[in-house]
Amino acid sequence: MPVKDIYGKKISEQNHMVFAHNPLSQLIKIMSDRSNLYRDIFSGKNKEHWEKQQKELKHMPNQKWHKIVSFIKSGVRIFGYLLIPFSLPLAAGILVFSEIIGIIEELV
Repeated sequence: MPVKDIYGKKISEQNHMVFAHNPLSQLIKIMSDRSNLYRDIFSGKNKEHWEKQQKELKHMPNQKWHKIVSFIKSGVRIFGYLLIPFSLPLAAGILVFSEIIGIIEELV
């Protein structure tokens, strides 16, 4: 059975082993497979896949607000850790508050 490279050209068995275990060759193959997938999606050949992706994007969280709330949570958490040497109960309360912000972050 003839062996073909990623471009569809016939190659010898010996060269196949070189190409098959070459990381760059593997990367080129992965990228060419992806570009074919995108080409198929945008040409309408894979319309069902495209529609499925669009439905999933509607349920994605708002990335901008997720990042903002995440930064607020991190700031509150750092503030809580800085308070540990001065007041352990206050620091614990602030760290619990940062976990509540974390829950809100997942809902945004």
